Amino acid sequence: MLEHAVQRVVSEWITAEGWPSVAEIVVERPADNDHGDYATPVCLQLAKSARRAPRALAEELRDRLLADPEVSESVEAVEVAGPGFVNLTMRASALSGAVRTMLAAGDDVGRGRRERPLHVLLEYVSVNPNGPLHVGHARYAAYGNALGRIMTFSGHRVSTEFYINDYGRQMEMFGRSVAARYAQALGLDLQVPEDGYQGEYVKSIAGTIIAEIGDSRLEELGAGGLEDADAPGIHFFRVRGYELVLEEMRAELDSFGVSFDRWFSETPLHTEGRVQGTIDQLLASGDAYARDEAVWLRTMPFGDDKDRVLIRSNERPTYFAADIAYHLDKLERGFDHLINIWGADHHGYVPRMKAAVEILSHDPEMLEIIIGQMVNLLEEGELRQMSTRRGEMVTLGELVDAVGVDAARFFLVTRSHDQTLDLDLGLARRQSSENPVYYVQYAHARIVSILRNLPAEQAAWLSDEGGLAPTSGEDIFVLTHERELIKGLAGFPQLVMEAADRRAPHRVAGYAQELAGLFHVFYKNCRVIGVEPAVSRSRVALCLVSQRVLARCLDLLGVSAPESM
Repeated sequence: MLEHAVQRVVSEWITAEGWPSVAEIVVERPADNDHGDYATPVCLQLAKSARRAPRALAEELRDRLLADPEVSESVEAVEVAGPGFVNLTMRASALSGAVRTMLAAGDDVGRGRRERPLHVLLEYVSVNPNGPLHVGHARYAAYGNALGRIMTFSGHRVSTEFYINDYGRQMEMFGRSVAARYAQALGLDLQVPEDGYQGEYVKSIAGTIIAEIGDSRLEELGAGGLEDADAPGIHFFRVRGYELVLEEMRAELDSFGVSFDRWFSETPLHTEGRVQGTIDQLLASGDAYARDEAVWLRTMPFGDDKDRVLIRSNERPTYFAADIAYHLDKLERGFDHLINIWGADHHGYVPRMKAAVEILSHDPEMLEIIIGQMVNLLEEGELRQMSTRRGEMVTLGELVDAVGVDAARFFLVTRSHDQTLDLDLGLARRQSSENPVYYVQYAHARIVSILRNLPAEQAAWLSDEGGLAPTSGEDIFVLTHERELIKGLAGFPQLVMEAADRRAPHRVAGYAQELAGLFHVFYKNCRVIGVEPAVSRSRVALCLVSQRVLARCLDLLGVSAPESM
């Protein structure tokens, strides 16, 4: 809408003058309605590079905006204010036209169209299957799933993937821990390794295995102990334990509304020789080299602080080598762009992985890595700590049991992924306007109730025959509270594009709360039923568009849009 047109004019102006671009051309709705419907402080940002007074720049920008057909058709006034702000007041006809456009879009209101849509592979969660999913994993699951939904709605084609880290030392240690708990439950004195997995969930896994096979593996454990990770007994417990954990992960994620197009196991990369094949390819191209009885990848020329080992001196490949083989597989599947969502503890791993993918793809922008931050879970003000290895955690299942899927998912995306999140369980349970998800869902349910209870004559407007699609500006009344609601609704298409491009589902959550607030004010001040038919028709139109946009916001976040509460 208008924001995009203003940003375009400013961008063209900056280019024509040869000024350095600004990080963001801000066009926002001012808090004070006396300052117009939209305002931009961009001239204050440009003053230093342009070497001109902000107010003089603002006057020039005003003239450029009024000379632009798209802007001039939408605004009735462009004014310079203060030290260099530019305030814009929209024509009522432009606002009513926006409502007509949104009505015509139906349930696709806000759906993006891309000139160059990308086929994106979005990988997220991707944890070792050696313990339950905890609330940190839940945040990555909620964030990743919402991001995939938003990017798809904005016009991209998105495939999703869970990389199963089911190979290596951690899985060996997990197998030994499960075997020890199995043996202990059957009376054999085997201790869990000191750096093994101590949680109660390991006992539960062992109990399930006992129910399946009885004591049939006890004799070989007694003979071989736990030291040989490759022994048949340990191998069995590693594989069966991992299968049980993965089954639980799949079930919990599915209940959380998170599904993946593909679950990719790491093990075949090793057993099928694909890790070694990738290393051989890098050696042949000269991107890898042998030194000190090890094999190294040349990552320093690509921004890493040192070259990285692919094969250790003991001839065992590193985790990095397996990750490179996995990303080579991704590239061979023909995606335009790769996105990985990783936890905060992987921050130092980013430069080497981006270097490896650039070496393979010759494209420095092919791999995008998003680092998420931790979740602090608060219960009556007390912080809950989590450790998978010690078994001290709040699981995804426990979180859902405590607050429900909708509240969990909404709260987990209310802050930017790069900020630590404090999740207040008490607030998440509360059924009041203080709870943001309840506030948004209640607004949606209220609109549905209004539309459901319309008198027969007005209800007919909602049918195909009734054709609630005003054809002229006069069909939509743009009064004070309608005006604010329309402006909020009209910003939705751009909000979707920005949330997708900035990888920012929290913007959708914030927008949904803002829109719910605008509707509640509109509802308080504007009667929908029992007023002049033309006014009622206009307000029913606003209710219908508001309901569709709120429902879409909730859907993009993986949250339900209830019709009654």
